[in-house]
Amino acid sequence: MTEEVTKIEVDAAETGAEEGAGETNTPTELAPKPESKADVLQRLSKGRDLSNVDMSGLDLAGMKFAGCAMAKANLADANISGGVFAGADATEVDLSNANLSGVKIAGVSLARAILRNVQMAGAKLAGVSLENADLDNADLTDVKMVGTSLEGSSAKNANFTAATLAGGSLKGANFTDADLTAATLKRVDVTDADFTGVDTTGARSGKVDWSKAKVPPEQLPEQMPEAPAWLPAAIGGAIVAFFIILLISKKKAKEA
Repeated sequence: MTEEVTKIEVDAAETGAEEGAGETNTPTELAPKPESKADVLQRLSKGRDLSNVDMSGLDLAGMKFAGCAMAKANLADANISGGVFAGADATEVDLSNANLSGVKIAGVSLARAILRNVQMAGAKLAGVSLENADLDNADLTDVKMVGTSLEGSSAKNANFTAATLAGGSLKGANFTDADLTAATLKRVDVTDADFTGVDTTGARSGKVDWSKAKVPPEQLPEQMPEAPAWLPAAIGGAIVAFFIILLISKKKAKEA
């Protein structure tokens, strides 16, 4: 019985080898590395796919990446200051040491992205996923993050001085030794987040339950005063009244 099984295995292996011998392995042709911003723009004009493309070290200042597929693209050391990322899939993109100062990012997935030592001072992010991203030593001075998720991300030694984080999630994130000086955190989920050694001098927070953090800051940010419950309704009523008065004024002007 054993000899029969062995013979079958040998015959199968020989048959597979013969079939493989008749196949030609054609190597995948890789597109050449773009050498300039013009090269990248040309590639975008042919199809909005920059996945796995090596753009490291390029000067792409002010460039717009809208509706692009750019998963696992290499933008390490690139200059994209003043650029725009909108509706793009930048999952696992490498932006380490890149200059993203003043960029605007909206509706973009940067999940598992590498942003070590990135320069993002003054950047504005809305509806962005930075889940499980690497933000260690990143400069996020004066960054504005709205509805942005940093769940599971690592932001050790990151600089969030004067940053604003509103309506997002920091669940399970690691902020060890990060600088949150003068930062503002509003309605963010800090469940299981680690704030060991964080500097919160002058920081403020509102609607943040620090008791849910794995390690809350040694010095909790100053609690922001809550607006009266009636204020939003009052503001809404005032706006409606303003438009009604404006419409009546225009109607009287026409009749006159």
